[in-house]
Formats: sequence, C-alpha cells, structure tokens
Amino acid sequence: PVLSKNRKLLCGPLLMNDKPILEVRDVSKRFRIRHSSGQYLTFREQMLELLSFKSATKQEDFWALNNVSFDIQHGESVGIIGKNGAGKSTLLKILSKITPPTTGSIRARGRIASLLEVGTGFHPELTGRENIYLNGSILGMLRAEINARFHDIVEFSGVGQFLDTPLKHYSSGMQLRLAFAVAAFLQSDVLIIDEVLAVGDTEFQNKCLKKMDEISQDEKRTILFVSHNLGLVSQLCTRSIWLKEGRVHMNGRTEDVLEQYLLASASGRGSYDAEKSHARNNPVCFTKIIAGN
Repeated sequence: PVLSKNRKLLCGPLLMNDKPILEVRDVSKRFRIRHSSGQYLTFREQMLELLSFKSATKQEDFWALNNVSFDIQHGESVGIIGKNGAGKSTLLKILSKITPPTTGSIRARGRIASLLEVGTGFHPELTGRENIYLNGSILGMLRAEINARFHDIVEFSGVGQFLDTPLKHYSSGMQLRLAFAVAAFLQSDVLIIDEVLAVGDTEFQNKCLKKMDEISQDEKRTILFVSHNLGLVSQLCTRSIWLKEGRVHMNGRTEDVLEQYLLASASGRGSYDAEKSHARNNPVCFTKIIAGN
C-alpha cells in the first residue's frame, strides 16, 4: 500500500477477505465559514482593506467530522444514519475521494463506486452511451469489461430508447436510473449510495433494493447506504453507524442502533413511553365513521 505525503489517503490492492475493505482512522473535516458585515464594498475599498491587512470579514472553523473511526468488512451492508448536518454526506464524499479529509487516514482495499447525487460523475453534454463508458473508465474498468455488462446496464435503466440522447435532456428520474445501473453493474468492490433513491418512483426504488440485496448477498460486495428512511436501512443493512454532530455516536447491529436513534428522536420531541410506542406499531382500526356536512 502507498501512503500519501500528507497522510490523507492510503490505497492498496485488494487483499484477503480477513482484513477490512475500508479502514477509517481519526478522520476529521474542517470547513472555514466566512461572516461578512453585510456592507457592500467597492473594488477600491476592497483593495485598500487588503493592503491595510484589516478585513471586515470574520472567519470561523466548522468541523463537519471530528475523529471518526470504524472498519467495514468485505461483503457487509452498513447503514449510516443521523440528523441533517451530522456529517453523513461529508463522510461519503471523503470515502469517494471527492474531497480530502483535514486529518486522519483511510485505507481502501478495492475499487469504490459512489452514487451521491443525481448525475454525479456524468457529463451533461455526452450521450447516455458515452456516459456509461466515461463512468466505467473513471472506476478503472477496461472497455472489454464495460462491453460485457453494457446490455445489463441499459436493460436495468430502461433508457435504451434515449441512449444516444445527450444527458442534459434526461429527466432527473432517467438520470438516476442510468447512474444507479452503472454503479450497480460495473464491478466495484464497494458501492456507496446516498439519499438519491428518494428521486425515483416506488417501482424503481423496489427494483434498486432488490438489486442491492443481490449485490450484498450473492456477489458479496460491500454496500454503504445513507438514508433517512429507517425502514430501508433496517431492510438492507445488517450493521449501522449513527453519526451525531460529526462523531460516531453508536456503531453496532442495525436493530440496536435504530432503537436508540428512535428513542433519542422521540425524547427530543417530548415524552415517550412504551404504551405510545406499542400503539404506533399496531395496525389502526376504525370503530365509527361520521359523515360531515
């Protein structure tokens, strides 16, 4: 394995399955937030401010991730949950090598394919056909490998009629279908999926879930799945990581993590007791219906 000079990323060839396919060690990500006075400055005033070494703009450091560490084993399906702003998407962008961490290291043993938002890694001016080959090349696939899976990608996406149409003319749903098909069928070792499935219709979501289940169960590939739909996380993932304020708050079995997450969410809204929880889990029965005027 090769260690980069700034110790931000370590990559090596695919090794034995007894070693984690992903090792995340003390990863932190800092963003610098600028606060201006709100006063409009002319170009002359900005230049004078720069030359005087006095700035009306204040800066603040915001740590989206703070010393995050965990391991992902080969063939695992891991869910990542947490409130908005907890650092989930930032973590996935770091794992996908879109943005580097400020501190810490990541060791990946295999190729990573990511589906973080609609159209990620696609070029709007290229056709659907060209984007399949472009995305496959970015993942490190040979042309022969892409050709071998090309028919399956087109059939799954259902955009065969528009395959030679520029991507900019696709709807968001069509882009999602093609992007998911490329990520799922091109042979990567780790598949990272953010909340993008919410864009598709119910039929396509079920189709994607079935395919992800095949990927994790039959092909023994690793899946990292981020979603606010806890039902999907429970259905797909055997282990979950709960991020809270940029830190790993809990890491364990999906059932245990979701139970604690729901308890914390309920306590934040108000009182929570077992009777109310039991009532929510039972089916609703109508005993009387009164028609209004």
